Amino acid sequence: MKLPKIVIPYNKTLLRSMSGQIVAVRVKSIPQAAEAAAHVRDSGNALFCVIVEANSPLAELALHDGIKDIPLAIMAPAMGKFRRVTAILPVLRGGNIRIYLPCDRPDNITSLRLLSSLGIHCCALFAPGETNWEELADLMTYAVLERAPHAPIEPFEFIASSYEPSSYLDWGRIFFDDPRHFLHLDARGRVALSRREASMGDFIAAGIAEIAAADEFPAISERINSWRYRLAENHPCAFCAGWKICLGRFAPEAGEDGGCAGFFQEMLDVARQRGAQRAGGEELRVWQP
Repeated sequence: MKLPKIVIPYNKTLLRSMSGQIVAVRVKSIPQAAEAAAHVRDSGNALFCVIVEANSPLAELALHDGIKDIPLAIMAPAMGKFRRVTAILPVLRGGNIRIYLPCDRPDNITSLRLLSSLGIHCCALFAPGETNWEELADLMTYAVLERAPHAPIEPFEFIASSYEPSSYLDWGRIFFDDPRHFLHLDARGRVALSRREASMGDFIAAGIAEIAAADEFPAISERINSWRYRLAENHPCAFCAGWKICLGRFAPEAGEDGGCAGFFQEMLDVARQRGAQRAGGEELRVWQP
């Protein structure tokens, strides 16, 4: 069985216990990023990216030219003061960087749009139970259909470019949350299906050796196919028009207001518009006198 990429906390002992894996390593600060990247490579593993789980706003992070060659996923609570962001714009634009901001506050949705307009790749982190679906829909429409130059905003770009009307789409990999593509380890090497489950102590194996020994590991297979259970149980999500690109991901917070349902229906419409634009070939030109 070919293992997915492995997401681990920065731990030299843990790195030395593995070999030949593709690794995303989690650190708490920018100064740790270069050191962690070097240790992954020296350990006989391949570096996928460094995930910086910052406690400070993006504007306050010590970004510098030395990190330009490191693939970074910077997860910050907010953008911070724009005048400070301008000082690090050359690094943000020139580096192999994606900025992740949670969407549980309106200013972050505005910040994602601003960062994208400046040519900085970014990603909206959905906050369970606290998502303003209307504002998120505006951001999604801008991300996918706006023709003025701007950098991609995930997961909207991934959904719009990957959606096929005849199939279902799981985009959890954008957030490192899809066991087909990522497994998560704690400092002791125990394996979980997601970052959240690892933090809660919900593990599926004592080590990756157990996963590699199985042709089809039951817990992984069950998670990958969990959306099928909702179909079999006639879950309300299975009747939603946006089911094909949600697959019940927001089932626990889906309420009578249908916020997530309306959003994913609109996301489908926007994805179809993007597909129609591509199929049409040249950009529509307004008549000229």
